[in-house]
Amino acid sequence: MPHRFYCANLPESGTAVLEGVEAHHLIHVLRIARGGLVELFNGAGLVARAEATSIGRRDAEFQLLETHREPSPAREVVLGTAVPKGDRFDWLIEKATELGVTRVVPLVTEHSVVDPRDSKLDKLKSTVIAACKQSGRNHLLQLMPVTKWADFVNREFAAIPGYVAHPGSDALPITSLQALGTASVAFAVGPEGGLTDDEVALAVACGANPINLGPHILRMETAGMVLAALAVRSISTETSERT
Repeated sequence: MPHRFYCANLPESGTAVLEGVEAHHLIHVLRIARGGLVELFNGAGLVARAEATSIGRRDAEFQLLETHREPSPAREVVLGTAVPKGDRFDWLIEKATELGVTRVVPLVTEHSVVDPRDSKLDKLKSTVIAACKQSGRNHLLQLMPVTKWADFVNREFAAIPGYVAHPGSDALPITSLQALGTASVAFAVGPEGGLTDDEVALAVACGANPINLGPHILRMETAGMVLAALAVRSISTETSERT
């Protein structure tokens, strides 16, 4: 498989110019020379096989040999999550991208201890791009602005089926997610201190189902990945049954 590079201004045909961090990696790290073949993608479904025709010190020009457009996923997987400390959020974003999560929404809840600044979220875009390059994903994960719990549950759970990770005895068992099928779905994960009873009640009032992820208390990034993986598995199972 050729090396992949993110090119936001990728055209449908003709030539493309790679600049910035991606060009630096191609020129100074991988040392791809004129005539080298690469794959370019714009993060919105457009993919091109391209040949390097000019390599400068800060940019590289390519002739597009063939292009194709991958349609947007018909199904949304939305993950609303409180933000863990340190680099654990970077890990969560990387793995959510690999798994095919459509949108990640950082949440502010009653017991939240981390409220990431816009500069932190901007830096995480490079994590999304790197994960797309590695995994072969051609649509960038959307990292949404920090959102208050009430705004998230009112917006998302009113639009598509929703589940809230909650260890309560009245919550649905995790096996319930095996029947997701191909419908769009929204998940919510609270902070280390847990969601308050009022927060869970508000989510339920907006149409969400509490779901128990098992006998052990999971870190928020682990819970998010469990939910995302089960959503992806349900897509794969549904697809295989139809073929």
